[in-house]
Amino acid sequence: MKKILFIIFTSLIWCNVSNSESIRDYEKGGLKLGGSLLDLMYEDEIKENFHSITHGDKFTSVMYIPNVLTYPEEIGLYLVVVKPNDKNYTIHGFYLFEDFPNDFEGCMKKQDEYMKTNAKLFNLKPADYGVATFPNPDTKGKWRAVIFDYNPPKETSSILCYHFEDEPERNNLKMGVLTREFANYISVVQ
Repeated sequence: MKKILFIIFTSLIWCNVSNSESIRDYEKGGLKLGGSLLDLMYEDEIKENFHSITHGDKFTSVMYIPNVLTYPEEIGLYLVVVKPNDKNYTIHGFYLFEDFPNDFEGCMKKQDEYMKTNAKLFNLKPADYGVATFPNPDTKGKWRAVIFDYNPPKETSSILCYHFEDEPERNNLKMGVLTREFANYISVVQ
């Protein structure tokens, strides 16, 4: 009986250690998948900052800037993904944005830095899809996608660089972590 308890105990410890560096555990500016946005913002602030997502109305995004006194190293703008009718405003994804006006090469250099850091952090090898043109013919430009995903798929992370040909001052990097539910919802391959 002691041997069985030891095996169960050891297995539980191993599961906790092996999952401690997962995308689900990643935290930035107080944001974490599965956490509540109410821990960081008042409900009125959340509702005032709702921004629609182009894929329908099941999810919405909320602009969030971390408090510099609480998170002094987390300067930047985040878009947090929640369900608008969820009273807990459970976090289904969040994105950090960095501007790279007129500097797509600089964006990709920063993307490579994040890719190396996140590969160690998540203990995952990313898929680098290279530079491609936008799938929407109305948007002229290119982008580069780097995706971290598990097999079988669960939560995911992406680091994306965008170059807008007609508005290169809008070039930006978008790094995000997403629940599988939200990733499937916005997937271009549905």
